[in-house]
Amino acid sequence: MSFVARIGLAITKPRAAITLAGDRTQAGRSGSDLLLAILVLLVATQLRWLVSAAWLGAVVAPALGARAAVHVLTRSLTLELGLLVVSAAVIFIWSGAKRELGRAFDLACVAALPLVIVHLVAQTVIGIGDLPLPAAVSTAIELGSILWMAALTVLALPIARGADAVGSIDLRAKRAGWSFATIAIAGVAVQLLWIGQHLDQIRPLEKGGPAPAFSLAAIGPGGQLGTHVARTPGHVTIVDFWATWCGPCLRSMPHLDAFQRAHPDVDVLTINLDDAKEARALFDREGYKLQLLADDGDASEKFGVTTIPHTVVIGRDGRLSRLNDDGPADLEAEVRAVQ
Repeated sequence: MSFVARIGLAITKPRAAITLAGDRTQAGRSGSDLLLAILVLLVATQLRWLVSAAWLGAVVAPALGARAAVHVLTRSLTLELGLLVVSAAVIFIWSGAKRELGRAFDLACVAALPLVIVHLVAQTVIGIGDLPLPAAVSTAIELGSILWMAALTVLALPIARGADAVGSIDLRAKRAGWSFATIAIAGVAVQLLWIGQHLDQIRPLEKGGPAPAFSLAAIGPGGQLGTHVARTPGHVTIVDFWATWCGPCLRSMPHLDAFQRAHPDVDVLTINLDDAKEARALFDREGYKLQLLADDGDASEKFGVTTIPHTVVIGRDGRLSRLNDDGPADLEAEVRAVQ
C-alpha cells in the first residue's frame, strides 16, 4: 500500500487506517507517513519562506538562515506537534495492559493527519484565490481540524486495547489520497509562482536595495496591540529593533528620542522584540515620543536582526541607505545623505 493510499485510507476509512497503524508488523510506518505529510505541507504552503531562509543563510550568515528556518517550522508546526503529544499520551494511558509508547505514537500519528490535511487544503485554496483570511474563519478551520483529530483519537482508544477492526483499501480511499496529492501539487505551484513574482521580498538585504515591506501593530496603553503601522512612502525612516533587557538598546533610546524631536519630518520606528507591556511602561515612564511597534517575528527576520540594537535607515525612495553592520550610527549624517 502506497503512502498516497494510506493517506486516503485515513480520510475515508480512519478505523482501518488506525488498525493498520496498531499492527506491530507495521511499527513506525504511520510516524513516517505523518513526517512525509508534514514535509508535503511545508513545501506546499511555506516554500517561499524556506527559500528565503536558505538564501539568507547562503548570502548573509548560516546561523541567521537557520534561525529563519526554525521560525518557519515553529510557526507552522507548533499546534500539530503539541496535539500529537497530547493524543499519544491519552492513547497510552487508556491502553491498559497493552500499554506501549511506540504503539501509542503510531496510533496518534494517524489521528494527527487531519491537522495536516485541513491546513493543506485551506492554505492552498487561500493561496490560489489570493484571499484574505478573517480571524473567525481561521479559528473555525483550526477548531474543525482539532475536532476531527479528537474524533480519531477516540476511535483509536478501543484499538489501543486490542479491539479488531475491519477495513481495507478501496477505490474511494485511493481517490481521496490522490486528491491530497493534487492539492499539494497545486500548493507548490502557487508557491513557485509567488516566488517568481516577489523575489524582492525574499532576497537578503543589501545596501542600496529595496527595504522589506512590513506592517506591525502599535503598542498602546498596558501593552495592548493596536492599529498596524507601515513605512510611509516618501519619508526618510529609521527602524530600530530593541528589547527591554538590552542595555545598549536602553542607552541609545534617549538619543533616538532626542533625534525624533529635532527631526519631526523623519519617521523613527522602534520595534520591540520581547515584552510589549514592559516596553510601553518604559516609554511612558521616560516620556519618549517615539513610535513603538511590536515585532511579529517576520519583520526582524526580513531585516536580518541577529544583534540589538539593530538600526537601519531607509531613504525617501524606499531603499536602504544604512545597514546595521555599517558600524556606529551617525543618524545626523545618514539622514542628511538621503534628504
